[in-house]
Amino acid sequence: MKINNQVGLVLSLVLLSASIATAQPKPTDSEKQPQSNPTISIQQQEELGKLQQEKEIRDRVQSEVDRAFGHSTTLINILLIVLTFLPILAAAGVWLLRRSVVSELVTETKQQLETEVKTQLEKEVAAEVKKQTEDFKQELEILKSDFLGQLSQLNNLFLDAQNQKEQILQQLSGLTPSPSLTQDYVHPEIQQKIQELTTQLEILKAGNTHLFFTANDYLKQGDALFFEHRYEDALACYEQVIQREPNSFIAWVNHGWALRRLGRYPKALLSYQQAIAIQSDNYIAWFGCGNSLRKLQRFDEAIVSYDRALELQPEFHWAWCHKARCHALKNDCDLAIESLTQAIKLRGDQHRDLAKTNTDFDLIRADERFKRILIS
Repeated sequence: MKINNQVGLVLSLVLLSASIATAQPKPTDSEKQPQSNPTISIQQQEELGKLQQEKEIRDRVQSEVDRAFGHSTTLINILLIVLTFLPILAAAGVWLLRRSVVSELVTETKQQLETEVKTQLEKEVAAEVKKQTEDFKQELEILKSDFLGQLSQLNNLFLDAQNQKEQILQQLSGLTPSPSLTQDYVHPEIQQKIQELTTQLEILKAGNTHLFFTANDYLKQGDALFFEHRYEDALACYEQVIQREPNSFIAWVNHGWALRRLGRYPKALLSYQQAIAIQSDNYIAWFGCGNSLRKLQRFDEAIVSYDRALELQPEFHWAWCHKARCHALKNDCDLAIESLTQAIKLRGDQHRDLAKTNTDFDLIRADERFKRILIS
């Protein structure tokens, strides 16, 4: 609006100048040439003054018009330049605005998509986790049920095996005497039954590696194996008892008995001495100790052990018999016949038959008293 006003002002000034120029009289020849008459009338002077004023006004108007025109031209040029660059600036502005808008839209869309994707993923993951959890619970229940079933089955098998073991050992206990009772002879039928039961027990143990054996179970099995003449296996059982019950008197005695049958007399002596350390008032341990010393040809010490056994059990005929053997090996005929007579008195034919064939009595076999003992 301001530019339109200025343009209108310029156009008014131009029209005013044109009208002034048209109204001004053309100078005559007389006016073009200075008159020689120096005398100017007052009227002429007044007209001259008016003309000068008009000229000044005209010059002033022309100056203003020129100035206004120049200013307008400058404004027009600037306007043309602005109008020239305006599309570019507008395009750039639009491009920048579009870019900003697009960038903002992309950012917002990206954030919205990320939020939606994250939410969707969380839902899917939660659903998948829930599904897997449910599946896992079902599988776990199935496994638990299977495990409990197998465990129950194994427990039943284990209990059956334990019951079978108890029955076998109970039968063995009724058939098998302890080696410490010095009963060397077992009826063949009983021997056969013991062998059958020990075989069943070994098969049961092989099929049930976790079968539980107490110290007493090992002791019973060891005694059965001893009377099968399986002394190494019996020894292993007695050692199992000793590991569980180091102060088991009967385990140490039977351990020494198995070692003596294997000919390991020094170790057998140590086992009997250990038994004596646990229970010194038991004649069986002293008797076993005497037997080991006799085999080691320590006859005097053996006789002392037999005497200790007889102090505790005076009618123990085996101690009298083995004491007689020690005296005979020392060629002490009187003491040998005395001890042998006592053994025969307590268990006649058994010791008489032994004396007839045992080489330990060879040194006194020519003595008449010894002969009479054998035939009486």
